[in-house]
Amino acid sequence: MKNKLIKLFAAATLALGVSSAWAQGVIHQGEVIDTMNGGGYTYVQVKEADKTFWAAGPQVEVAKGDKVEMTEQMWMSDFKSSSLNRTFDKIMFVGHIAKK
Repeated sequence: MKNKLIKLFAAATLALGVSSAWAQGVIHQGEVIDTMNGGGYTYVQVKEADKTFWAAGPQVEVAKGDKVEMTEQMWMSDFKSSSLNRTFDKIMFVGHIAKK
């Protein structure tokens, strides 16, 4: 039940594009090294400086090699995407993914 509530809250936050009260608001920029769409969302694996991470936001067209920018809203651990049938160890949710 707790997982369903967390997923529902994450989806609502993304759909409304609203930052949560505890969001850090850090801007991330990097290169897309992998991407996929599912359930109305775009998932991107981004290389930023010396780190690589996954992010998810409302569906947008991006391709490997694109430079993107996004504002951090919240992180989740062990996030299960039922539309992709995949669990992400750690993923950042954002209100938008913008090509630079």
